[in-house]
Amino acid sequence: MTRNSIRLRLLIVAITSIVVTIAVAGASLVMFFERQVLRYVEQDLNIHWTELATAFGAEGETDLSQRLTDPRYHQPYGGAYWQVSEGGRPILRSRSLWDRTLPADEPRQGADRDKAFEVEGPDGSELYVIAREVTIGGEQGSRTFSLAVALDHAQVVELRQAFGWDVTRVLLPIAAVLVLFAWLQVSLGLRPLRSVGRDLNAVQTGHIRRMTRRFPDEVAPLVESINKLLDRQENLVRKARDRAGALAHGLKTPLTILGGEVRRLEQAGKPDAAERMHEQLELIRSHVEREVARARTSGASVACGAYTQVDETVARLLRLMQHLPRGEQLVWQTRIPTELAVDMDPHDLGEVMGNLLDNARKWASTRVDVRAEPTGDNARITVEDDGPGFPGADGARPERGMTGRCDSNSSGLGLGIVEDILAEYGTSPNIDGSGRCSISFEIPLCRERLVVTSRKAIPREGQASSPWSSEITRA
Repeated sequence: MTRNSIRLRLLIVAITSIVVTIAVAGASLVMFFERQVLRYVEQDLNIHWTELATAFGAEGETDLSQRLTDPRYHQPYGGAYWQVSEGGRPILRSRSLWDRTLPADEPRQGADRDKAFEVEGPDGSELYVIAREVTIGGEQGSRTFSLAVALDHAQVVELRQAFGWDVTRVLLPIAAVLVLFAWLQVSLGLRPLRSVGRDLNAVQTGHIRRMTRRFPDEVAPLVESINKLLDRQENLVRKARDRAGALAHGLKTPLTILGGEVRRLEQAGKPDAAERMHEQLELIRSHVEREVARARTSGASVACGAYTQVDETVARLLRLMQHLPRGEQLVWQTRIPTELAVDMDPHDLGEVMGNLLDNARKWASTRVDVRAEPTGDNARITVEDDGPGFPGADGARPERGMTGRCDSNSSGLGLGIVEDILAEYGTSPNIDGSGRCSISFEIPLCRERLVVTSRKAIPREGQASSPWSSEITRA
């Protein structure tokens, strides 16, 4: 997962919300627990105060009439303390205070008299204190005393910390389970998007033509829009091919007429003018046919789901070659695995192989070899003949426009059409013109086992067709 991953963002938000929620819940539980403990402490202090008030003797008595039951009163700094004051001066106190006294505080009245308040105790400790006044009447008049009892706050802190650890041990597994289910929720929720991505990749690479699986309602409109876009793309490509065919058909008659004019110029004794005009006509014809061939090319991005079985395509083309001049005089040998299929539009492969085989037919002395073999994820297809090699250095790619076999085929375009078509698939022909002439290229393999049929394509009315065209249909 990268920074731009939706899954990562959702997981970060989910984990953050879970951690914050668990932390707030734990803190709230600890706070509520402490509040309840403090209420219990107040109740305990009220009981201790009542016991102290009961034990405080009659008028003039300077000690308690009975021993208090809490043993902490008798241990220095034991955590429980009491003190009796008169006029702000302590007159009696518990042994636990040792050499200290409880800070004097104005006793509370009304509803606040039952509320505990905090004061600083021995050794810097915090104490919860309840202090009330009592009036004792006697022969010499009434006397007012302040009775205070206190408990150390450290006990509450210990209880709170212990409860906090218990809450943590309970909430951590809950947080882990919530994170796990958040991950499952994000994974299951984004699975349709991953399916869309895989299907789009399959469409791009040509494994499928359209995304036909059933998607959730939230994703279905997106998939439908993508399929409509693919349909529109195919329609645009088809219309472009139709227009290219119509252009070639429309120019055929004017070019034929101009060719007749060239012949009349020759007959009229103007060979120089006829030759110049013939050169220009051939240049026009080559440009038109080349652009028409480009328009007919599907390319890897357009040929979605179009795979071609190499042996059937080559077999169909060889049958055609044998009906052309010199075709029956040559030995045609093929070495192609039966089930070898390539990720290439049938029309495009037919165009490439047709031009290469036709070039070999014209220049071979006795034989033409056609080989295809898998090389990793690609298939290497080679057309080799025993005719003369290309002009130039050994292994050098012939330049476009050179005379010789590099531009000598049925359309007069030579290797140019082959290079243009293969460029649409991100590859190029490898030419070895030394000795035997060999032209090879690599194209991605189709991993699926396909059943295909081949037949000569029938062009639409007004549309020019390539001599190598074919239609391959998936069974």
